[in-house]
Amino acid sequence: MPKPRHQILVCTNARPLDNPKGSCGPKGAEELADRLKSMLRERGLDREVMVNRASCLKHCSRGITVAIQPDNLWYGGVAPGDLEDICQQLEDGRPVERLLMPDIPWE
Repeated sequence: MPKPRHQILVCTNARPLDNPKGSCGPKGAEELADRLKSMLRERGLDREVMVNRASCLKHCSRGITVAIQPDNLWYGGVAPGDLEDICQQLEDGRPVERLLMPDIPWE
């Protein structure tokens, strides 16, 4: 398999539910990563785009956090309904503006 054009990191870190920082895992990150992989396969992008689960992407309160490299796009609050737009972004190169995370310090 050739080197992927994009790598998508999906934070799946899980802290205890009472942790004030929050985390992505309890918000359905595992299922979201699985669905994204399936959608990429359906579109024939699975040979160009690699999806990896990440332990923590350091934006816990804004989860589910998704980072797309090498574009350095960071998306926050990603939900299953956003995956269609993310797949479209991978095809046409336009970021999903409403999901872009501001350039803020890590938590």
